Amino acid sequence: MDYLYHYTSIETLALILSNKTLCFNNLLNVDDIEEAETSDMGKFGRFVYASCWTNDKRESIPLWNLYTPDMHGVRIKLPVFPFKRYSYKKGEYFLENDVETYINIEKLYKENKVSIVANQPQLVEIEYTADPEKLYPKVRTLSSEESNNVNFNVSYSFKDVGKYKRKEWSFQKEWRYIYSVSPMGEKELNPPTLEKHRELIRRIEDREYKPPYTRMFLELDDNSLKNIEVLCGPRMNDAEKVVVKALLEKYCPSGIYKESTLKINRK
Repeated sequence: MDYLYHYTSIETLALILSNKTLCFNNLLNVDDIEEAETSDMGKFGRFVYASCWTNDKRESIPLWNLYTPDMHGVRIKLPVFPFKRYSYKKGEYFLENDVETYINIEKLYKENKVSIVANQPQLVEIEYTADPEKLYPKVRTLSSEESNNVNFNVSYSFKDVGKYKRKEWSFQKEWRYIYSVSPMGEKELNPPTLEKHRELIRRIEDREYKPPYTRMFLELDDNSLKNIEVLCGPRMNDAEKVVVKALLEKYCPSGIYKESTLKINRK
């Protein structure tokens, strides 16, 4: 698989091209409102962010309807993993090794709201299922506990969060880029102490604790943007097509412009 497709509005296309970024929504804000739920930690998906795509080359009428304004939007085609790469040396920002990553660690370090594992985002194919253990995964594990004390060793797993949806959504043929964060910045967390660890656990365990960000952004690689293809929706009028052409000419003159082959009455 070399390319993925994303249905969106002309306004969002303008932001993607002008800012050279891709938005990752918190799982609290995706279309399937169950996705943030877990069986043991409530809406634990509030610490997970996703950008949703499809690998279906054919135009999808349901996706045009769901994700563009009455089919007046666009479908973006980009190479897989179109993100800008960053290099950091061991010791920078408390890194234990040299790192090649798509994450702008310097930016997150300055903002000091979250910490993140550098080998993200993952690209996952959504599995459509009726299995409640997958739809509402268990994420919390106690490795040991003192029976007469509140101190314990606890771990949390993100491996199954945001990767399953009900079968009713299978028409999406969805792939998504996904990453998780810890709700404490590296500057706040380091150097580590017992008190800081307890505060991190407190934030994670607090089911009313708000997500560090409503949405997050990853920068796009210039070479990937040069290969962008933008397909105009089947109900777009001539003025809207002019806008799309102008956006490509300004920001991605080597990008490919196409028009839908679907024959649908315009509104």
